[in-house]
Amino acid sequence: MFRRILLACCLLNLSAAAQQPQMVDTEFLTVAIDEAVDGLFYFDGKAAQPFEANVTGLSQPMSYIGPRRFVVRSTAAEFSLKPPLPAPVASVDFPMNCKRVLLICVKSANTPLRMVAYDISTTDRAGDYRFFNFSRRPLSLILGEKRVALEPGKDTLLSDPSWRDAVLDLPIKLAAVDNNKAKPIYSSIWGHRPGRRNFIFMFDGQHPSKPINFCRFFDIPGATRVAAP
Repeated sequence: MFRRILLACCLLNLSAAAQQPQMVDTEFLTVAIDEAVDGLFYFDGKAAQPFEANVTGLSQPMSYIGPRRFVVRSTAAEFSLKPPLPAPVASVDFPMNCKRVLLICVKSANTPLRMVAYDISTTDRAGDYRFFNFSRRPLSLILGEKRVALEPGKDTLLSDPSWRDAVLDLPIKLAAVDNNKAKPIYSSIWGHRPGRRNFIFMFDGQHPSKPINFCRFFDIPGATRVAAP
């Protein structure tokens, strides 16, 4: 009898533990794609805070302690309501064991807000370049001496020790791949600053003469995050 009671208690404890949400202690930066996001709120572990994302650049790092499932809501008051809570405006699972998250907000007039979270705490360093292919075609990319193929919806990191030490001019070439043939569509020289960590988003262009558009942003690794009040 005692063994049965002990087994039942263990099963109850395991069931309760399984229902507890995974927790994270991290910081995040936001950037908006297509349209800016504002007028929303998130809970940072202490209080509801304003949530926004701009198309002009990355936000300051913001602290977050809470469930892995990060949610944004239309009002701060929703976080104080008793369950069941109304559906959030948007949600995304943060990476586990991650010190810094890049939170990309994708929104347009005809689509609801969608958030995509990337771990940028361990693989990306000052001087690195992370490219995100939001276009509908495979792309072939050359940056300096680095070459990479990038499928739609994928991202890749380009890194070189020389990029961490000096101001440089980096040649960049981009080709669209159709039927296993690469067609050059972009060629330029980008100014490089070694203290910056670079994020480049690529989208379908609106004109045949410019089939791919670029959005270029950067942050400074190690910058002080915005602490909760």
